Parts: sequence; structure tokens; C-alpha cells
Amino acid sequence: MDELKAFATGGAKVLEATRGDLTGDGRQGAVLVIDPPGGADAKLGEGPARDVVLVVPDASGHLQRAASNARIVPCATCGGVAGDPYGYTKVLKGEFTIVVGGGSRERWSDEYTFTWSPARKDWLATHVVRKVSDSETGKEKVVDLTAKDLGGVAFRDFDPTHVPEAHLP
Repeated sequence: MDELKAFATGGAKVLEATRGDLTGDGRQGAVLVIDPPGGADAKLGEGPARDVVLVVPDASGHLQRAASNARIVPCATCGGVAGDPYGYTKVLKGEFTIVVGGGSRERWSDEYTFTWSPARKDWLATHVVRKVSDSETGKEKVVDLTAKDLGGVAFRDFDPTHVPEAHLP
């Protein structure tokens, strides 16, 4: 973990580090969720988003920053009554999924999956599942988007605000 702390600079901290084979080549990298300074003290629904940083080994095995995105994991107080919206990160061979969620009566969750493309030498958005459910009425809506729906957008360029949300009527 000490080697991963170097990727959190300027007072930021590693909220979570999930190791795994991000490129499918058998070598271990990591998905880091970086918590900026002062984020936990922000007012409800305000504060800086977390930066998701992908690190992979170079030819000599030293971890290098490969890509980042500060639009996927919302701020620590942006989950509503449910609290911190960051859920977890899962890494499988050549892909990773980030899960966030929150709300109160209406609970929401988003799962973003990115897969390594050897042809483009980049991680592409390949699956997004957005859900919302009403805990009082039991109504639920799911938006399930495939790689084709997402248009081959790279991880570093992915913006959840450009993806359809799940809304209850």
C-alpha cells in the first residue's frame, strides 16, 4: 500500500486501492480512489469529487499512473441520507467495475464497467447499469447500457452526466 500512497498528492488520501490485472497481461496494477483533502468536512451534497486513478506496471515493474477520471465517484457527502456514495471497486482480468450509490426514500446506484482494449491501448466503457428504487412504493427503474450504447468512450473521457439516468415516473 505504501507504494500506492505516492499517487495521492497535495494532502489527498487513498480511500481504496483495488489490485488486479487491469490490462489482461498477467501483471498487477491497481484502481485507486483518491479522496481529496477536506472532502469529508463539506456540507451535504457539496465537496470535491474523488479521483479514480489507474496505475499499471512499466517494463521494469514500477507502477505508473496510466489514466484518471474525477467524474465517476461523487464527493463524500453526495450520497444523501445514505452517506458516502462510494461503494466498491472490483477488478477482473482486463476490466474493472466501480459502484456508487445513495439516496434516502429513492435509492440510486450506478455500476460502471471499463474493459481494456488492446487495439486502442486504453480502457473503454463497456457496461453501465443505473438503478433507482422507491423504498416506500417498491417501484424500480433500471437503465442497462452496453458497449454499443456507450460508443467506445475511453475511461479518462467518461462522464456519467452524458449517460441516461434511471428515473421513476
